[in-house]
Amino acid sequence: MALTFIIDEGRVYGARYYTAQPQCEYGETIPWYTMEDWIEEMFGSQPKDRVFTPGARWYANSSRFWFRNKEDLEWFILRWQ
Repeated sequence: MALTFIIDEGRVYGARYYTAQPQCEYGETIPWYTMEDWIEEMFGSQPKDRVFTPGARWYANSSRFWFRNKEDLEWFILRWQ
């Protein structure tokens, strides 16, 4: 599987977050839940209601993974490329 990512930045309650939107070849499936499981193991659980909560370390929302720390984004990209 050849995953690539659209990397961007966004704001949540004024705080900068680094985003990664997984992309794959036509016909392939993005292993979304496997990716979430890995992130939870590495960085802890996201807010239980799965919406933006001020100060959370990461989110999965809007077809993107949102990371508060740039280093977390970098580890995520390294793991899935």
